[in-house]
Amino acid sequence: MKTLKFNLLVLFAGISGFASSQCPDITCPADSVHLTSSCDAVINYAVPVGVDTCSSITATFSYTGSEQTWVVPAGVTSITVDAYGAQGGANWVSNNNFGGHTQATISVTPGTTIYIYVGQQPNGITGGWNGGGNGEGAGQGGGGATDIRIGGNTLNDRIIVAGGGGGAGYWSSEHVIGGVGGGLIGGYGSRTDYATSPGGEPGTQSGSGNGTCVSLNNPVCTGGFGYGGAPSSCGCEGYGGGGGWYGGAGSGNCRGGGGGSSYTDPAATNVLHEQGVRTGNGELTISYPNSSNVVTSLIAGLSSGSTYPIGTTTMTYQAEITNIDTAWCSFTVTVIDTVSPSISAPANVEHCGSSPVSNIAPIATDNCSYTVNYTISGATTGSGSDDVSGTAFNSGVSTIWYYISDASNNMDSASFTVTVTDLPTVTLDNFTVSSICTYNAPIALPSGSPASGVYSGSGVSGGMFDPSISGIGTIQVYYTYTDSGTGCSNSDSSQIIVDECLGLEIVNNTDLITIYPNPTDNKVQINLPEVVTESNWYLYTTTGKLIKTGMASESFQLDITNEDSGIYLFSIQIENIHHVYRIMKK
Repeated sequence: MKTLKFNLLVLFAGISGFASSQCPDITCPADSVHLTSSCDAVINYAVPVGVDTCSSITATFSYTGSEQTWVVPAGVTSITVDAYGAQGGANWVSNNNFGGHTQATISVTPGTTIYIYVGQQPNGITGGWNGGGNGEGAGQGGGGATDIRIGGNTLNDRIIVAGGGGGAGYWSSEHVIGGVGGGLIGGYGSRTDYATSPGGEPGTQSGSGNGTCVSLNNPVCTGGFGYGGAPSSCGCEGYGGGGGWYGGAGSGNCRGGGGGSSYTDPAATNVLHEQGVRTGNGELTISYPNSSNVVTSLIAGLSSGSTYPIGTTTMTYQAEITNIDTAWCSFTVTVIDTVSPSISAPANVEHCGSSPVSNIAPIATDNCSYTVNYTISGATTGSGSDDVSGTAFNSGVSTIWYYISDASNNMDSASFTVTVTDLPTVTLDNFTVSSICTYNAPIALPSGSPASGVYSGSGVSGGMFDPSISGIGTIQVYYTYTDSGTGCSNSDSSQIIVDECLGLEIVNNTDLITIYPNPTDNKVQINLPEVVTESNWYLYTTTGKLIKTGMASESFQLDITNEDSGIYLFSIQIENIHHVYRIMKK
């Protein structure tokens, strides 16, 4: 919490005395921290109230014979207390056994209840209310102390105490002197002169002295914590000790009682102790700054009862006396989310080659907003809510860590690995089919590549190439190899150039063979010439895939009912000439 003040100086040429003093003051509550399981919290705090330190209000409390209370007003954090202990009982008007005076400034909290006890001057042997000791016979009781209590209403809760005077009187033409109340040590009681006729000893900060009862310095008359001593069967007239922090001792044998001591809390400031200044009953006044002419306003942050977000919000209040001064104070409200976020990484990934890896996003959850960061093999490569999908990883094993955090610094993490295996080497050579074409010839093995690959392309069946299927021109042939150990595949392609091969005919119909109906939707009749004794026939797709084969020596029906619509190539060799016919399936 911080408090600042600002002076407005009003200066007129040739005129002095218009500079204002720092009158307004304001004190904010302490910084606070609040835990929540949601994303915000409703916070209430004691709203500060500005006060005018140049203008005070005084509350006065007189003796009532019972406890009185006063509640610290809003904005008041410091009060000045003037406490007066009661005079001791006196049966002669010239007695000066007056009560003590204690003045001090103490810090208080607005809304605190202060308990007030105002001492009584007795008239007779009964001690004054709030600690005065009883007298005896024709003597007088001691005066009661005056005090305030905070945090409770026991003697141990006293913060400021003004001691009461000891009982006093007049006996056989001699002055019975009661000890004055007040001071850290009260006054001594006696008859005429303490040196020759001592009476009750005073209260101190740690105890009460002895009195006179037949013998001098007799502890039977001692007082105690908060009360004055009382003589009993001591002879002559008895006088009670005054009340106080520690009460004075009582005294018999026609000697006065001791005065009670005063007290202030060690944290009090501007402390003043005076002995023997109060006549009659005690009294207590509380002076505190005025707030009626001060305007207090919230100039930054949220008001009490508002919904506060996660994090720290700073409130600043202003206290202003128009055209004089302005003071400010600030404090913070911190809301902490107690629910931690969670993140889980995908399963470890095995990847072939340097192409980007996809579908490796983490699963992140939290009750509030969060941020995800990640590192790859210890080096930060990105941040935000995005994942590393689409990243091309180097060969080998990379470890990816995901980190999730929320606004309250709750965190979680998870990791997985991406293992990248290099693709096998595949190189397929180009070659040319020309002159006398060889049907179903082996394709050249790729240079430096394993022999367990798979060929594909127009005119290719397994590892064999048939130019009659592919047609004439430039044909792309592919070779794909899969490493059985890693499962990674690679492929290469080559260009096979098919020239006009000798002995190769591609026809639709000749006088040798008739095919009908063509187009067809199920079967075609194939009539072979008589010269065909026995020959293999083949049915290919236009991409070179063999779908049917057989041996023919006479006319037969070719059933393509179950094939897809399109163009098919029927191939048969007749007298060393390879004939190819197109059949259309509707």
